[in-house]
Amino acid sequence: MKNKKSFFLAIIAMMLLQLPVALAQEGDDLEVFGLELEELLNLGSGLLATVLFILTLIAYKRTQRKRLVYVSAAFFLFALKGFLMSTELFFGDWSSWIDPVASFLDFAILLSFFFGIIKK
Repeated sequence: MKNKKSFFLAIIAMMLLQLPVALAQEGDDLEVFGLELEELLNLGSGLLATVLFILTLIAYKRTQRKRLVYVSAAFFLFALKGFLMSTELFFGDWSSWIDPVASFLDFAILLSFFFGIIKK
């Protein structure tokens, strides 16, 4: 019985992973209220990361655990990346320098989370 459930879950997962590919058309971006969905999601993740940054700073002030400094730095960098990736909503296309900066921010976010995990 357990193998059947795992098999069906794997099939459903593969179908869900193929769903965005099936829905996407060449040159057609999904839009919500006339705005691109990708930029709206980037803005939303930036706002969520900002809230998490504030919460981890409050937690650091209460507990004085050094690892929370690294975690809050990672959330701050993630918020910065989310806002940077959503600038196309407000300022037009700046993708010539945003993509390399976003890749660098990804690297810094991963390092910050890593140091937050290994720090005592």
